[in-house]
Amino acid sequence: MSIHRFIPPAGIAVAGVTLATTGLVSAATTGPRAVAAAGTTACAGSQTVAYSPGLSTRPRAITVHGTSTLGRCVSSADPAITGGKSTFKATGRLSCTSGDYSGTRKVTWNNGRTSTMTFRSVVSVSAGQSIVTIKGTVTDGEFSGRKWSAIFTMFARRPAACLTPAGLPTASGRLLLDVGSLVPGRTPEKAGPLQR
Repeated sequence: MSIHRFIPPAGIAVAGVTLATTGLVSAATTGPRAVAAAGTTACAGSQTVAYSPGLSTRPRAITVHGTSTLGRCVSSADPAITGGKSTFKATGRLSCTSGDYSGTRKVTWNNGRTSTMTFRSVVSVSAGQSIVTIKGTVTDGEFSGRKWSAIFTMFARRPAACLTPAGLPTASGRLLLDVGSLVPGRTPEKAGPLQR
């Protein structure tokens, strides 16, 4: 999959912010290695989402479908877990740079077990990138009853679509996911920084 850098025409911006278009491939293949605190499961992977209707410059009712590949997992809760796949569906009011949505995610871990998770997500902008902060609870299966969190950093292939009536249909990016922690991507001080 080729990634093309988007250079907006003069005078065009998405609420003053251009969604990042570089780094997707490297983030998915050479991103930070997760480090798990006691009783947690930490993964670093990639995610692709589809919006219906597409995201625009103004918030509107949106249905979100997504798929994720979880890799480089480290689990002190279940050392057999090293990766997994997940799907989710959610609804909310969103724009390309703001909004919130809630839904349900199902993770199938490499050990054959599954986790059903409810969540709420908030979209914001940081350093010119759209960031989705996710928090929820595992309601069934592996890790049932545990809190979980994630950060999804969006990379849009066609950010100019935010300016069209149809809106931005899809986005992909890096996903950091933690089960047992409400601070995804963070590690205990004694573990040191995330490794690349």
